[in-house]
Amino acid sequence: MEAIKTKAIAHKGVLTIPVPKEFEEKELDVIILSDGNNKVENENMEEKGKKQHEEKVRTLMSIVGTAKYPDFPVTKYDVYDQ
Repeated sequence: MEAIKTKAIAHKGVLTIPVPKEFEEKELDVIILSDGNNKVENENMEEKGKKQHEEKVRTLMSIVGTAKYPDFPVTKYDVYDQ
């Protein structure tokens, strides 16, 4: 399997990709990926990640301190089968 990595810009919904001669007359698989430079999309992903993290912290903080006997000593051997 041979691969080529190239960057190209689509114009009016059409993407033109030049290929070397050894690829001519062959069936090719094409995978299209965004280069990730979309600033708005990246900011939205960061904001979503921050919100998810904040929700996890809120959930964990609601559990902290709810142990019936918080001072009870626990070791790594204190396990049980469920």
